[in-house]
Amino acid sequence: MARKLPAHLKLHDDGGAQVALSTPSSTKFDLAQTMRAFADATGWVPRPIGGTPHHPLDIPHDADAPLPPLRKRMQLVSDYPMDGMLDADDPSTMSGTSEEVAWSLLAQIDGLVQSLKASERVIQAQEAQLATALGVSIRHDEADALAGRLQESLHRASELTGSDAAALYLLDDTTSALKMRSCWGMPTSALTKPPRDLRGSLADLEALMGNAVLLENTSLAPEWQCPESYAAAMCVPIGSPTMPHGTLWLWSDHVRDFSSADIDAAKAAGDKILVDIERSVLADEVLKTRALNRQVESASLVQSSRLPSSQPLHDDYEIGGWTFQGQALGGNFHTWTVNRQRLICAAMGAAATHGAAGALVATSIQTVVETCWNANHKPSQVLRKANDLMWAAEDGDWRSSLCYLQIHPESGSTQLSLAGNIQAFTVGSHGFRPLVGTSTPLALQPDTRFDNQQLYMEAGELLLIASADVVGGIQRGGFSQEALLKLVRDMHDETIETIVDHIARLLPLLDGQSNIDADRSLLLVRRRF
Repeated sequence: MARKLPAHLKLHDDGGAQVALSTPSSTKFDLAQTMRAFADATGWVPRPIGGTPHHPLDIPHDADAPLPPLRKRMQLVSDYPMDGMLDADDPSTMSGTSEEVAWSLLAQIDGLVQSLKASERVIQAQEAQLATALGVSIRHDEADALAGRLQESLHRASELTGSDAAALYLLDDTTSALKMRSCWGMPTSALTKPPRDLRGSLADLEALMGNAVLLENTSLAPEWQCPESYAAAMCVPIGSPTMPHGTLWLWSDHVRDFSSADIDAAKAAGDKILVDIERSVLADEVLKTRALNRQVESASLVQSSRLPSSQPLHDDYEIGGWTFQGQALGGNFHTWTVNRQRLICAAMGAAATHGAAGALVATSIQTVVETCWNANHKPSQVLRKANDLMWAAEDGDWRSSLCYLQIHPESGSTQLSLAGNIQAFTVGSHGFRPLVGTSTPLALQPDTRFDNQQLYMEAGELLLIASADVVGGIQRGGFSQEALLKLVRDMHDETIETIVDHIARLLPLLDGQSNIDADRSLLLVRRRF
């Protein structure tokens, strides 16, 4: 029978083995050693100026704030012995290097150190940003704050467990490698190390299964692949076995054992790290969503401003209508005008898509229609031009429906062309008559044939144009065809404004689920005399 693994793995020290730590292949940067080498080479010892209680040194706490000049932060003291040299003319000349040359060299070293620190801060912020691992970019200030919170969690976990160093490793998008995203108690340059392959990382794999891995003597367990050269280590998971995110490593410089309290403290730190990462992503996404919503609202105002007002176009005609988008932006529009030839022109369009994509399609078609108003044209030519332009766009879904009409006010002669799923009817005292167009939407094919329909509006006759969602039934947020026509006929003697407002108030409320994208438009024209 297979042996069941305990909740945490534990490798004991046999008591006689010596810890063998491998030395790094390259020399690590040590500022104190650099200063000692500077003193040996120049004969001048750099010492920081500490200030006094009454005159403290003004060093900014903000990492991005500029530092005071070097000579206000440091002083050079000759390293040569002064015994028996009271008669020397100039003690500074006794040094192997002049003081000014030493200051020049120290300034260059200081510049390199400040550049190194700035690079380390950038690396910390970038690694904290990459720690989100959710395909989003968080703001720079939020990345800095997250980097600070991660280091604080690692520091606290190290103190609670008596560890000397800690690091956070997170999985990449393919869950095949682990990259160090934050560390404490070790050089920040460790963050620049390449990702570790998850394959073969036995301790990390075991931790990702939900266990705590305890290595009391890493030299006795090389097969567990401790990522850093320390005498003892502990590895706990970040996340859950069903949703793993990475691992938290805690290291000690000496061989030791770990208690249950150490394990609980490490796991609590792992949970806090995960919460900090998710909170940073959520906070940034909320800000981005708010900004995006403001942009959408502004775009919605621009789109709605292109809808016509209800001012009269001609003494003998009434015209009215509305467009209600399913979202802040939508794919429907209606428009009308009196052109230079004194013809009443009106149009209704409906994109096959909804939301922002539908708004782009609808705005493009409306622009094409309105640029044709003052040209000598027929309605079918407007549909042909719109179809050619939408078809040439290629990328994206540009399919749409369009109805365009021209009315000669004096004679009542009306030309109309219709494409797609928009429906049109003439409504009179004796009943109604549907107007037929092509059912092929725009941008579906390049050679669609668009025909002109010729009709004459009699006095008192109505011309009704409705988008598909208005006559598509309650399920689509509108009416049935019979109910809409009966409603218009029953209110035949009312003003156009009264009729369209009443129809708008009777529209079924959207349930917020299946019909949230219903874009609805209606257009109604009456000849009075």
